[in-house]
Amino acid sequence: MADVTLRGVARRFGGRTALDGVDLDISDGEFFCVLGPPSSGKSTLLRTIVGLEPPDEGTVSIGGRDVTDLAPAARDIAIVFQNLALYPDKTVYDNLAFPLRQRKDRPGRDEERRRVEQAARTLGIEKLLSRRPAQLSGGERQRVAIGRALVRTPRVFLFDEPLSALDALLRIRMRAELKHLQRELGRTLVYVTNDQVEAMSMADRVCVLESGRVLQVAPPRVVYDRPASTYVSRIVGTPPMNLLPIEIRVVDGELRLQAPGFSLAGPPGPALEGVVNAQGQRLVLGARPEDISIVPPARSLPTARVVAVEPLGGEVVVDVEFDGRIVKAIEPPGTAVAPDDLVGLQIDLSRVHVFVEDGEALYHAAGRSDLTLVEDVGVGSPR
Repeated sequence: MADVTLRGVARRFGGRTALDGVDLDISDGEFFCVLGPPSSGKSTLLRTIVGLEPPDEGTVSIGGRDVTDLAPAARDIAIVFQNLALYPDKTVYDNLAFPLRQRKDRPGRDEERRRVEQAARTLGIEKLLSRRPAQLSGGERQRVAIGRALVRTPRVFLFDEPLSALDALLRIRMRAELKHLQRELGRTLVYVTNDQVEAMSMADRVCVLESGRVLQVAPPRVVYDRPASTYVSRIVGTPPMNLLPIEIRVVDGELRLQAPGFSLAGPPGPALEGVVNAQGQRLVLGARPEDISIVPPARSLPTARVVAVEPLGGEVVVDVEFDGRIVKAIEPPGTAVAPDDLVGLQIDLSRVHVFVEDGEALYHAAGRSDLTLVEDVGVGSPR
């Protein structure tokens, strides 16, 4: 078993808290991504698991064994850093063999060659063993760095933004190769990244980290469809979710959500109970760009002015100005709109969300039609 468990892990540097009471359960054989912007604590979390950063509080366990006080070499973990740090004066073979030669139980030459060649075959670099790093492409150097971890046959692999220095096309290819390799090996892999595309495309589960705090841990689809907070909604999704301020009231037993220029209504039942209970708080309505359609202006729909049209091949991102804010909608190729056009906004109400402003989620439509568009009830445009 190579599950990884963190309980109440905290790490501080002077007056700055890098990790703030982190609890995580990473399953054996799981591809687990930690997603967050720079300075969110991602690398500190990885270094704490490997043993390079001792926690100020909490415990780290691997395979049910408490390793909090063990040295990195005793944890049976391999880490691939963002800086590949290959030895420029050594061949690919010697770079791959280096971790084996540093072990107290160093294998014999035959076993060393077997492991090096097996790792090279797995990564498709067996023909490069006699070359030096300067003779390799970026992707080949990346494979050598991964190979140095493979030869040790560790229980857990840790990757610290390993693709960030590669060009866009190579990153796409390496994402697929890493996912295939992890499935083939069947080992636990913890992958740190600030690229939400990497996390969403590779992970079995995603952990969203912000200022050392875990905001959400769930499969990628759940994080996308049911973000736990406005922060998660913005960090996952390209373009990010549109957020519009709303005010709420109950009118004649019916819940009303007043957004800029339009009003929504729904029964104050169990599905919307969290929204009803949040009366008096500053709330926002969330809608993904793909859940907003650009249509001809109509009296019953919010009206906006087109600011920019961004053709992206398979889709078109349309930026509109609505109540002094930029709202983004995703349309199919060939959408016939131009800057300064007046358009209507049709929002898929079975896909909307309600959050506390800069806070937690209160409601996800998640395919239901609890809300309907109604005539303005006169509560005014929020803020």
